[in-house]
Amino acid sequence: MNSMVGSGIFLLPGVLFQDAGNWSLALILLAALAVLAMAYCYAEMAHHFSGNGAGWYYTYKEFGRFWGFEIGLFTWLQGAAAIATEIAAFLRGLRPWLPKLGEITAYRWAGLGMILILLTIRLLGKKASTWANNFSTVLKLAVLGLFVVLGIFYVKPGNFNAAVHNSIDDFDHAFMLIFFMFPGFSFLPVQASSIHNSKKNLPKLLIGVVISVAVIYMVTMSVAIGMLGNQIDNADAPLAWAFGQQFGQLGEAVIMIGMLGSIAGVAISMFYSTPYVVSSLANEKALLPRFIGIKSQNGVPYVATLLTAGIVLILVMSGDYLALIPCSIMIAVVQYAFVAMATIKLEFADLKRRHAQGKIDHIDIYEMVLAVIALLCCLFLARFVTPLAIEITAGIALVGVVSYLGQLIRRPPAEN
Repeated sequence: MNSMVGSGIFLLPGVLFQDAGNWSLALILLAALAVLAMAYCYAEMAHHFSGNGAGWYYTYKEFGRFWGFEIGLFTWLQGAAAIATEIAAFLRGLRPWLPKLGEITAYRWAGLGMILILLTIRLLGKKASTWANNFSTVLKLAVLGLFVVLGIFYVKPGNFNAAVHNSIDDFDHAFMLIFFMFPGFSFLPVQASSIHNSKKNLPKLLIGVVISVAVIYMVTMSVAIGMLGNQIDNADAPLAWAFGQQFGQLGEAVIMIGMLGSIAGVAISMFYSTPYVVSSLANEKALLPRFIGIKSQNGVPYVATLLTAGIVLILVMSGDYLALIPCSIMIAVVQYAFVAMATIKLEFADLKRRHAQGKIDHIDIYEMVLAVIALLCCLFLARFVTPLAIEITAGIALVGVVSYLGQLIRRPPAEN
């Protein structure tokens, strides 16, 4: 949950209401259903394969070394893009208190400072990362709970009567932003071996986390609209501003602290799991040089961690919060699409086998339909590309091809 509930719910409600009005609540539900279809694909693959690596590992098992390697790079870059986006969000959230962060030089130096802090926490080992992760999780859930429990007494039913005169493009944009608020689920299977009885428990965890986060978003967004009505689209940090209207500067400061802790929590959580993606590429199937997977005595893949920090630094220097969101989504969608296709391939083979045995039933058909829906959702989200997202996506693919060819030249590919 800590890798999903981050900047979006604190910073984006105003933009969502501006795009879709009260329909933003329906779009949250629709996005949650799309994410559930994608999470089902991960859950189904996790049920069949218990190895580390998540998306790249499932692609590897179904489509072979090259595509597994390519999706491994995309999974790694998805994590790095998510970290960079949350760092940009953190600095954006600090602007009311530190206006100088609006200047590009101050923004970049502050971004570098945050990366060094995250890097230090990660290199200290699992205990430091777990402590920071747990603290931020408790902080964000406590603050969101406080906002909902106290804010509900200030909800005005009339605030839900706002008329919407927006275009289809506005609704599309709102859906894209809401989808950005969910994707951390794909990193849960990265360290599948650390989960007890992962084939049984991991699918339950994936579905449970997505549903829980969807409920948190629906309730929080409803209270925010009920408190502010049309005024919600005038605030950069709507939850803090709404709370401040009723409880003064102290109330606004409490939500701001919770918001910053929440954003930092996502960055910490993603910085913990993302290096495992690239280290597993090196360790699991030797798709990268072995030195990249080297771990310290306390179990930290420090080479992979340093490489991840370098990619995050490049992304932070490349754009601000709203510019990085489409990049993060585009990179994620490539990975989700391949996992969906791997699931379809697996389900189709299973359908053929069960049909030959005369055991096919409606559940088998529903599972195939869910995987197809997940793939269609990926194709729909691919419409929201930006020039920066295209450049980054093409660059990753090209680096993957060159790197893979280099591996083939040095040694022949290992057997599956």
